[in-house]
Amino acid sequence: MADYMHCLTSLASLTDKIPYPCVLCHASSPYGICDNCTRQYLDNPVPRCRCCGHDIPASNTTGHADLCGACLATHPTFDATIVATDYVPPFDLLIHQLKFAHQLALAPLMGKLLDRAIARQAATDDWQPPDILIAVPLGKARLIERGFNQSHEIARTLAHLMRLPLHTSLLYRNRETAKQSTISFSERKHNVHNAFTVEHDALPLIRGKHIGVIDDVMTTGHTLEEIARILKKAGAGYITNFVFARTPFKLLQEN
Repeated sequence: MADYMHCLTSLASLTDKIPYPCVLCHASSPYGICDNCTRQYLDNPVPRCRCCGHDIPASNTTGHADLCGACLATHPTFDATIVATDYVPPFDLLIHQLKFAHQLALAPLMGKLLDRAIARQAATDDWQPPDILIAVPLGKARLIERGFNQSHEIARTLAHLMRLPLHTSLLYRNRETAKQSTISFSERKHNVHNAFTVEHDALPLIRGKHIGVIDDVMTTGHTLEEIARILKKAGAGYITNFVFARTPFKLLQEN
């Protein structure tokens, strides 16, 4: 048995040293993105709205440097959003490969990059970690069609890194909805209205708690807004969105 355990330990140490190809340029990398791509795409994060995660111009003159004009005018139900990157090349391709090419190995990398963004936020803010995590749920038909929930796959790694419980049955879709990406921005709010339900047995887990909601992409924010509305109605005290990629505001204006 001792020899067997020694072999397992040796094998684990060897696999830890195997370089991973960078998902962006295919160079050798320590965890999926090489140092050059990290410096180019991730090491100079843009200022973002604390609430919705949109980028804020450096010339912001609202007097609230951490909030965008939209959130000042109509504050969302959720309280904060932390974003790993924008939904632009090359990261939009990674999302597409995960969701539609079934490259599930990308999900842990996205979870690690989200954790990196959270650590950066925590170092410059009085932000407190949530009590529990949930992933944006898919409908049953969509889950069967795709075979997995990409947000849940990202959430698994993030929950492990944050050492927080991930609850998979706290919230569910009570009806199938059209894919948000296939309908106009003006239709998206109605599409997800009352589409989510909190499990009755989960109410004690929610009341007064800080809940982290994990999603792969945030575009108009209507899905996360609806989830926050349902969770707050159930008694949640604070909602933070953890989003891998955020569609830039200028791209929303062009549609």
